[in-house]
Amino acid sequence: MRNQVQAPGLSCRNDLRKRVHSAIERLRTGRPAKGLIIIGQHGVGKTSLLNMFFHETDQSHAHCVRVDAAESRSLPSILIPALHLALLRMSAVDAAKASAGRALRALSSFAKGLKAKFSDIEIEVNYEPEAGLADNGDLDGDLTALFIQIGAAAKAADTALIIFVDDMQYIEQTQLGALISALHRVSQLALPVMLVGAALPQIRGRAGNARSYAERLFDYPKIEPLDSTKVDWTT
Repeated sequence: MRNQVQAPGLSCRNDLRKRVHSAIERLRTGRPAKGLIIIGQHGVGKTSLLNMFFHETDQSHAHCVRVDAAESRSLPSILIPALHLALLRMSAVDAAKASAGRALRALSSFAKGLKAKFSDIEIEVNYEPEAGLADNGDLDGDLTALFIQIGAAAKAADTALIIFVDDMQYIEQTQLGALISALHRVSQLALPVMLVGAALPQIRGRAGNARSYAERLFDYPKIEPLDSTKVDWTT
């Protein structure tokens, strides 16, 4: 039987795969970890990689959600249904029942507080909103408050929440800034919430313009077509 030799392009993608898995495991076990945004031109396989990472994470000890950004959708409208399902799963863990319940109330407050601003929010969260919790109608502050509650629930459940976002270049600039702010705050609080995204290369500049600390919060591995040997990890 012949030994199988892996193509260089696939080997580079496996290096990236190991890097993602290592970051997720660090986060899950209470150690600091940077998020990742895979960048590359159209057609290089960013979505396929993101799907692979999502499915592998979904079978691990970490919780994960996957969403697709779109020009026609607001960030809250795509996040709320996914976070709702993740929190329902966490609420099934006895140790996290109380904190997941509070996070679900925060999610209900978040959805109702922002519905006037983002008319594409459709889901109704069947939990009584908690007054004063993620309900100011300001995306930046409310998303941060929501992520703190979600991070507390994940910590109580002895897990991590990994948010996979494809096509991040479609997230509107102020909404991108709110997302980065929320992730930055949970990182400061050592709460186990992390983003793994994929986008066209301009996302790096847009993220830095939205929040100057985005360069410290994420790695931006750049992938090339499969006939290339390169994954660029420069930051």
